[in-house]
Amino acid sequence: MVSYDIIAYFLLGNIILYLLIHIPLDILTYMNKERKTKENAEEYSAWGEQQFIKIITLISSLVFWVFFAIWPILHLLHSDNFILFFNYTIPIVGEIIQYIGFVLIGLATIIAIIGRIARKRIAISWGVPKELTNSFGFRIVRHPLYASYCYYFLGFPLVMSNYLLIPLILGIIGYYYTAKYEEQILEKEFGEEYQAYQRKVGMLIPFIGRKKE
Repeated sequence: MVSYDIIAYFLLGNIILYLLIHIPLDILTYMNKERKTKENAEEYSAWGEQQFIKIITLISSLVFWVFFAIWPILHLLHSDNFILFFNYTIPIVGEIIQYIGFVLIGLATIIAIIGRIARKRIAISWGVPKELTNSFGFRIVRHPLYASYCYYFLGFPLVMSNYLLIPLILGIIGYYYTAKYEEQILEKEFGEEYQAYQRKVGMLIPFIGRKKE
């Protein structure tokens, strides 16, 4: 099995990269007061009627961020025994599974970063965007932020082999249905323009989930 010291340094490097890009852009977004929502768009509920989806998405995201931001530091300070108590080992293929998890986490960080750069100063909002963003990270998948969370939610349990992280997988379901709900709105508001984009770019995985002709 891969050393937990290596895992801690790997995760620490990922979160530093993540924050180095997101924090400056988030500050610029906060300072940008220009309205970026589409005029005459209908009013839509943030989550529709999917309260269960809302709950599992929020809880899984919270667990993820607490672990992502805190565990590497706790481990390097030798203060994480209460977390490692829940670890398990998988004979023979355990290390291979961990390497798959490393790849997923690395991809998640890359997609999250280039997706954030593409969004520039436009804030994440449940309002309909003023115009479609389909450059840079949005050329890889239609929902870079949601895709990155899905990769993280699968990659973390694989890397850590920890029972506490297995429930994160439910968050993939949450973000998938959140993305589907948002796409219904975007199709309604932008019509053929968004449908053409759907035909070119995969939903959460590159080249997969493209809309058929």
